[in-house]
Amino acid sequence: MKPSKRTRRSTQGHVDGNRSGSYFEAREKEHKERKRFVAECIVQNYLREGDSILLDAGTSLYPIAEIIAAKAKSEPADTHFTIMTHNYKAFQILVEKASREANLNIVLAGGRYDKDLNALFGNQAVTAYEDFFPRVVLLGISGLVAEIGLFCHGNTEELAVKRAIFGKRARDRIIVADHTKIGLLDGFRFGESQGLRASVNRCVVVTDRPPQTSPIEVRERFLGQVQLLRDREVEVREVEVREVPRGGDKSSPGKG
Repeated sequence: MKPSKRTRRSTQGHVDGNRSGSYFEAREKEHKERKRFVAECIVQNYLREGDSILLDAGTSLYPIAEIIAAKAKSEPADTHFTIMTHNYKAFQILVEKASREANLNIVLAGGRYDKDLNALFGNQAVTAYEDFFPRVVLLGISGLVAEIGLFCHGNTEELAVKRAIFGKRARDRIIVADHTKIGLLDGFRFGESQGLRASVNRCVVVTDRPPQTSPIEVRERFLGQVQLLRDREVEVREVEVREVPRGGDKSSPGKG
């Protein structure tokens, strides 16, 4: 007997009954403010005028598109970027919100649309990236263990696209991850630790620091992983996020 639509599980394992919406919509609510601080740090410190940028899929990556779009309005002369992405939400943000004066060159990689990840996958996406040579690769992960490598869920064709992105030659490979993913294993490894510095001038992990209220084992794991990454000559940028009291003013990103 087949499960009803009310109880049928999606490819990501969540139940589509009481939880309305996709896996992407559920995940984008997690650590939302922290992801924005990380995105602001990346745009302010690692993107240069005229850069060609590969923007990965994921809920940690589309906030970067939001910051770029906002900067394109306030500083159009400093945001003449070429951006290729299979992140459909990021693509929508860039084409709808960015100022025309910035002359952003936005390219959507082809492929099959996956609602759970709000992105495009398949051979078309992999082929599109083969002909793109970015200066900056912005890479999302679902887990990072310094001794082992980078992980993704590996659903549908995600694994093949991740491997293609990880292998791109670039000036900067920037790994975007909130602190909960540091030291975390997940379904499939798409990049080995020894490849973090391969084919790039610089590899950077941009993450937030665990709050002081986090369990001691979480903070110790984070510090241990950061040291192991630095031992591998990977730059780690720790963005300090001040917790916002209820009813208080919004904080701003720390220098990290």
